[in-house]
Amino acid sequence: MTQPGGGVGVRAGVAERMRVWMLQEAREVRSAAERLEGDGPDAAFGLLAGCTRLVAVTGIGTSGLVAAKLAATFTSSGTAAVFLHAGDALHGGLGLVGETDVAIAVSKSGRTAETLLVVDALRCAGVSVIALTGAPDSPLAEAADAVLDASVTAEACPLGVSATASSTVALTMGHALAMALAARRGWSLRDLARAHPAGALGRATREER
Repeated sequence: MTQPGGGVGVRAGVAERMRVWMLQEAREVRSAAERLEGDGPDAAFGLLAGCTRLVAVTGIGTSGLVAAKLAATFTSSGTAAVFLHAGDALHGGLGLVGETDVAIAVSKSGRTAETLLVVDALRCAGVSVIALTGAPDSPLAEAADAVLDASVTAEACPLGVSATASSTVALTMGHALAMALAARRGWSLRDLARAHPAGALGRATREER
């Protein structure tokens, strides 16, 4: 498959080359947003809205980095969450999660061995699982209670393999879900100030109150 930017010569300006890849990521985000339909988003939102304790976001590799950022976003916007590295989870970390919790499993391929083992253990423990994956027909999707389609047609990469557009789509989809939950719960400036007592955001929030 011809990759976006394939016609941009190596002598092209840096800004031009960067623009090609940035616009490719933007196109993939727009496409993923336009595909949001069916039971997946509603089911994922319902599980998270009904969670009474903790959201565990799990993954490994680049998907693990996305999962860690999503856990931070959920937590700072009023939904208590924790990042559970899939490798660590298989060596005792699963003790953190209970049957009243909800898990979000992030995986581009939906076939990552460690993530699938974690999901299997979570399901056996009675934990509901949301799959955030680039492969909605994968084993991960089949094992999940709700599926969010984060697939892309092409990565923003000359070789077509680096997790660029795919990780951006997963991240923005998770952010959007976290913000939908925050809006539903009436997340306020007072709540934001309580979670961010320091830094520029904390100062700006206190001034707005």
